Amino acid sequence: MHDTGLILDAESIIDLKTLSNNAEKAGFHSVWSTELYRTSFQQISFAAQETNKIKLGTAVSLAFTRSPLITALTALDIDEQTNGRFILGLGTGAKYTNEKYHGVHYGKPVKRIKEYIEILRHYISSSHKDKNYKYEGEYYQLNTKGYKRAFKPEREDIDIYLAGIGSNMIKACGEIADGYIGHVVCSYDYLKDNVIPALNSGFHISESNKENFKKCTIITCAVSDNTDKAIHDVKGTIGLYATVKTYREPFLLHGYEKDLKNIRDAYFSNNIEKLIESVPDEMVNTFAIVSDEKHFLEKLEKYRNLIDLPILSVPHYYIDYKDVLKYQNSLFKIFSR
Repeated sequence: MHDTGLILDAESIIDLKTLSNNAEKAGFHSVWSTELYRTSFQQISFAAQETNKIKLGTAVSLAFTRSPLITALTALDIDEQTNGRFILGLGTGAKYTNEKYHGVHYGKPVKRIKEYIEILRHYISSSHKDKNYKYEGEYYQLNTKGYKRAFKPEREDIDIYLAGIGSNMIKACGEIADGYIGHVVCSYDYLKDNVIPALNSGFHISESNKENFKKCTIITCAVSDNTDKAIHDVKGTIGLYATVKTYREPFLLHGYEKDLKNIRDAYFSNNIEKLIESVPDEMVNTFAIVSDEKHFLEKLEKYRNLIDLPILSVPHYYIDYKDVLKYQNSLFKIFSR
């Protein structure tokens, strides 16, 4: 079976062990931790305790809320803990999230992430060596004189994947990263018409070999014989992301501008029931895979024409956690065959 990843959606930290262990037994290529209500690094570190072979990644860790050095050190620690199985997935996050939730300046995200990753690669490869490092950029001015990490790394070259929605960020990803991570609302058409061309533009600029570059995207999946309930359960997840202006482009591509307004109005009125009602069935089928077990892999296969690694995520916002488990177990059943 082709490589497939899984987002770790757990109700408790303890549940991450069982979830990641089940994913490894089912033959998944990788498990991935998100960052909103929990920290991505802590989750993936905890999940690693119950696995031996499966790769572990962050999808994604917020870059600008951490210094490049602390991100590098965390990546090095987890890579050592997992015997070289770690993939560092980074994202800039939304402007509002950075400035209002975290109180950090956002700036020009493409320029800033390029500086960030350049510094990050240096720290990962050389922080254990006797090398003074000075960096003078628009966003980062650093001098590591007197600093030498006391431990040799598991690897001096950890893969760095970058998330992006807009064409400029996706182009930068093709230029500077080892892989691309598409957001939950990256539809098939958005991948085909926007993401792949922008990545190719970045590849053209890059001076490094992109032969091993991984094109990934997160896909919300609800496997069930009860299609109506599955579509309803997905609406909360798609609807929540529809409230974020940063993620507007894929929705606008498919003509959902009016629906976005209704969803946002409901959200900011704290009317979650109305938010869910405002998500049309068509929007769910655009941005998610809802299917019975028999036809799921066939629907997933379509995405493999464009990407190397689909990362599956079950619906998890505004639904009971027992339903989250049900959708996860359906995936384990399919991939264990």
